[in-house]
Amino acid sequence: MATSLITEIPIFVFSSQLREIEFSTDLDKVIITLEYGTTEIFRTTLYAYNGNVTLINIAEVIEDYMTKNDLVFTAFTMYYNNADGTNLGSFNLNTLFCTHIIEAQAGVFGSYNFLTKLTAKRVPLHSTDFLSLFHGQESGPLKIHAVYEAEDGSIGNKTFTLKTITTDDIGVSAIEVKYDTIYLRLRLQAGKVSKVLSYTIEFNNRYFTYYVVDNTPNVVFTFKNSFNVYEEIYLNAVTTTKTEVNRSMAISQGRHSFYDQSVDKIYEVETAPMTQAEAEWVEQLFMSHSVRLGTATDPDTLPEVIITDSTCEIDDNDEKLHKVKFTWQFVEHRPHLQTSARTDEQRIFTEPYNHTFN
Repeated sequence: MATSLITEIPIFVFSSQLREIEFSTDLDKVIITLEYGTTEIFRTTLYAYNGNVTLINIAEVIEDYMTKNDLVFTAFTMYYNNADGTNLGSFNLNTLFCTHIIEAQAGVFGSYNFLTKLTAKRVPLHSTDFLSLFHGQESGPLKIHAVYEAEDGSIGNKTFTLKTITTDDIGVSAIEVKYDTIYLRLRLQAGKVSKVLSYTIEFNNRYFTYYVVDNTPNVVFTFKNSFNVYEEIYLNAVTTTKTEVNRSMAISQGRHSFYDQSVDKIYEVETAPMTQAEAEWVEQLFMSHSVRLGTATDPDTLPEVIITDSTCEIDDNDEKLHKVKFTWQFVEHRPHLQTSARTDEQRIFTEPYNHTFN
């Protein structure tokens, strides 16, 4: 009996689905290696039991490697060898990163969904968001279905092509979705547009809807979600800043002085009410291995933060409003001085003065 693969591996597979890989063999032991290109990233020896060997939880090895090398989709090759190193066979693991278990094949899921848990999101005016998609050798128009309010107060809708996407290979691409770009294109198409109320992104059977809200978010993060792609989160929340100064005091020549001073600064956040779907999605912020403050075209330029504590209690009561509490701080121990860049026009105070207290 030769050594052969028993487990059926789909053409495309989520990393979270790689729980057990089983082989049949007539050998006492089989050497398993996993390679990315020409780099060996894993090697182990499996001893046979009743003619089978089983590799358990290779997902942790793959996800750790993909995280460190900023990979979302890639092809690994797994080899199985006998004791003297002679190759007995190999197969590909075309792996799409996913930390959560999804009971669907990666190729099928990617054909009908963007790489996010949500199907819709609330965003403020002038927002920027990244929407990532897993694609084969695809091409097609990226369509915008927009609902808008005209300057006369009437409601209208318009569909237009934002751009054409062409992909020559299999992989993952990120689409930058900017409110201002859609607004300007809509004005060219529809004329006197006051503001955009919502817009749906469509690309080859994938749909995602943005609902535009007037209130300005208090907290904005860009984070790597369960698919290891960047996603933005806009939160209406109350933030409490707590600063603790630790230092030692000495007395020398009759004078007090401080030394070994350190500062711990944390930010405690309590969000406004949100839907159950939004609260479940926010969980991914707490699990993320990369969280950055703010939003930018290049997220890697943003300051990195960590979520140090979180409380996210979710139930299926339709009458309950869900709130989420969490604590974050900057990765650097040295405190940050947060400032906001303003234009000259924004520095001019134009609001009427009112006495707050009489």
